[in-house]
Amino acid sequence: MIDAFARATCCTAFAMLTLAAPGAAQTMTTGTIGGLVTDTQGGVLAGATVTAVHEPTGTIYETVSSGDGQFALANVRVGGPYRVTARLAGFRDQEAASIQVALGEQRQVDFVLPLAALTETITVAASASPMDVSRAGAASNVSQQAIDTLPTLGRSLVDFARISAHFVPTAFNNEPNSLSVAGQNNRYNNVQIDGAVNNDVFGIAASGTPGGQTESEPVSLDAIQELQLVVSPYDVRQGMFAGGGINAITRSGANEVRGTAYYFGRSQGLVGDSPEGTPIADFSSHEFGASAGGPLRRSRVFYFANVDVGRKETPSGVSIVGTGQRFGLEDEAARFLAILRTRYRYNPGDVHEFIRQTDNNKLFVRADLNLGVQHQLTARHNFVDALNDIGRPDLTRFIFPDGFYRFASRTNSTVAQLNSAFGRSFNELRFTFQRVRDGREGQPTEERPFPSVDVRVGGGSRFLRAGRESFSSANELDQDVIEATNDFTFIRGRHTITIGTHNELFKFRNLFIRDAFGNYTFASLDLFEQGLAQSYDFSYSLTGDARQAARFAVRQYGVYAGDQWRPGRRLTVTWGIRLDRPTFPDAPTRNPDAEAIYGFRTDVVPNQQLWSPRMGMTYAVNAERGEQLRGGVGLACSPGARRMSGSPTSTAARGTSSPGSARSKALPIGSHSCRMRPPNRGRLPARPSASPGTRSTLSTRITNIHSSFEATPPTIAPLQGSGPAPSSCSSRRRCTASSIRT
Repeated sequence: MIDAFARATCCTAFAMLTLAAPGAAQTMTTGTIGGLVTDTQGGVLAGATVTAVHEPTGTIYETVSSGDGQFALANVRVGGPYRVTARLAGFRDQEAASIQVALGEQRQVDFVLPLAALTETITVAASASPMDVSRAGAASNVSQQAIDTLPTLGRSLVDFARISAHFVPTAFNNEPNSLSVAGQNNRYNNVQIDGAVNNDVFGIAASGTPGGQTESEPVSLDAIQELQLVVSPYDVRQGMFAGGGINAITRSGANEVRGTAYYFGRSQGLVGDSPEGTPIADFSSHEFGASAGGPLRRSRVFYFANVDVGRKETPSGVSIVGTGQRFGLEDEAARFLAILRTRYRYNPGDVHEFIRQTDNNKLFVRADLNLGVQHQLTARHNFVDALNDIGRPDLTRFIFPDGFYRFASRTNSTVAQLNSAFGRSFNELRFTFQRVRDGREGQPTEERPFPSVDVRVGGGSRFLRAGRESFSSANELDQDVIEATNDFTFIRGRHTITIGTHNELFKFRNLFIRDAFGNYTFASLDLFEQGLAQSYDFSYSLTGDARQAARFAVRQYGVYAGDQWRPGRRLTVTWGIRLDRPTFPDAPTRNPDAEAIYGFRTDVVPNQQLWSPRMGMTYAVNAERGEQLRGGVGLACSPGARRMSGSPTSTAARGTSSPGSARSKALPIGSHSCRMRPPNRGRLPARPSASPGTRSTLSTRITNIHSSFEATPPTIAPLQGSGPAPSSCSSRRRCTASSIRT
């Protein structure tokens, strides 16, 4: 039974009834060819041999019609054309040509076999219905033809997902697009490539894909054969999303050698000036690449490869002088730079509009092997190496070039899949390993790591900022994901029964110490020149490792069983149940302070079972006009972001955790300010040293994460007329003019 936490955070019920044209069923990476074999009198024919040949690759699929004349060829390649033949002793062979199969579709091909005569030969006399009689829920397919012909500016999955009215792109300010499906949060979506999970399971990127903060696509568009957009799946194989599902399958080689080469480019010359006549700063977007595919052994072994390179430069939008929006305050900015350069011996960059760099390199390789009629093996590897300069200046806060952080990401994803047929039974086995390495770093022009500095200007309502961004001084995320999935399907009369298991094993390493170099705020340029800061933040590890990272694992196990029943030619009923169980083998550190204040223990992890029962139906109202009535009801569950449930909670006030970065309550101690003395060689201090489990005093010498930070520690000097200065702070502290926070 799903408890209240699961219902509140990760589950949504859906019910949908639609009248629509044909679409796709919810299979993962393949399609199905099915139909009925009868004689000219309408009697069903059992034992007819049905063979489908995928003409581009020569792949052969074969089955025998059952006692009621029905046949099904599952796990066939997406696309076509197919040549489907029905044979039975004493009857003429019949053939259907140019059959196309969409991702997840059950393509209906019916045969009427007349009696054979000695002088008669094979004729083409079979019918292929465009209607998919297996799908009960709302879904859409984007074919390879649509991908090749529809216009797209960003060459992204979002551009094609908007073909479905249920998929709505959303974006805030200059952030990347994300997808909301049926009104759900974008983090409740599920993205798959070749049926394998391809999600940002830590829940940070708006796109929901690994490395999404780099604004790179998870796979080159030129490597995609077809997209499936799923909203309400009643197939039990689809699970762990309460929003929508995007399933992309990739291209493969064929018996003919084919290749493509492409280039797409834009520049500021195609943009024009602003409405006020201000010219656009340097802007360019270039994407180029090539693909090739063909046979290594005709009709047996095939290859496909794609290389895609993207280079993009985008203006940040604000400058002190020059292009973009004009921040102004040239004199204050010049003085700010002079203080940094002369007093602190640090150069944050110039006052012009910063040009963000967004680069990516993608490599995709795939091999397909036909291991006889019964087995097909696929192996592929996808590599993405990307970076993105991130910073969001506006007319209230100007960020100098060193205040933009560089987000770098590298993803390696390997998938192996074996499709097998055993008479009227079919099996799909898939293994996936994904390795993601994300990290934030400073700009290549950064002279050395420098604390974040904010200075009020323009009457106190605006800021000038320089130094490393607060959350980027020590920020790394490593993710290793292993997936194992097996689906076994067998046909018994009018029932197609599927039982399967889907399991994901996650391992995380998360280094996150905000303000590890320090964060200073000054009320004026005069106070900045004096080194008198109105607030000063810093964080550091309470262990012997200055860059202590959290390490934890998450395991998710799933089992399911479903049945697709066809009681008649027009009606299909799908039902099933799915059970997913996330487990957390590593418990976070207990924080007694948080427990006392909020009443929740931080070392207790969720322990729940997520049941997803579902039932759907489809009824062919008028097959000739493609009208179907579909509906269903079910429960869908999403696991949510792993960082919400897996990140350790620190207890810095007691000095018992790592990393120490938690705040508790404000402790009024009179009116004080944090006075920053200009250190030797003009370097701002970063963090005080501390032994594990101890508190640090402001009079201790600073031993920093980076050895280059040797400096005189900051001191707390009283404002005029105020009392004595505080003597100590714990691992995370904020000094202000009225209080000190620990």
